[in-house]
Amino acid sequence: MTTLEKFQEEANINFIQTPSHADIEIGELNTADGYELFYVTQDVQNLQFDSEVYYYKPDFDTIMSEIKNAYTRNQTVNVMCFDIEDWFDEYDMLNYLESEMDEESFEAFTNEEE
Repeated sequence: MTTLEKFQEEANINFIQTPSHADIEIGELNTADGYELFYVTQDVQNLQFDSEVYYYKPDFDTIMSEIKNAYTRNQTVNVMCFDIEDWFDEYDMLNYLESEMDEESFEAFTNEEE
């Protein structure tokens, strides 16, 4: 099992490529004058610029906080993200797994991965 697969399982996240089925969408927008903006939102059609749009790319903890806000009744959250590796670094995913799993399970997973 890859780090990404284990991360999805432990975090109750399902990465998808269909925006219409997403609970959270993560992406980038370009302004008319060439600047890049980043967003993490539950509704890309109604972006809340004061709380969902970022001038700098949000860090892992900010993204995970927004994903946790989308959890409903312990269901898996569908996350729309075109370039997963760009937003979810393997180092951050491993740190998340280490914090969520018991030590023995995490060690078994990391040994299995090698």
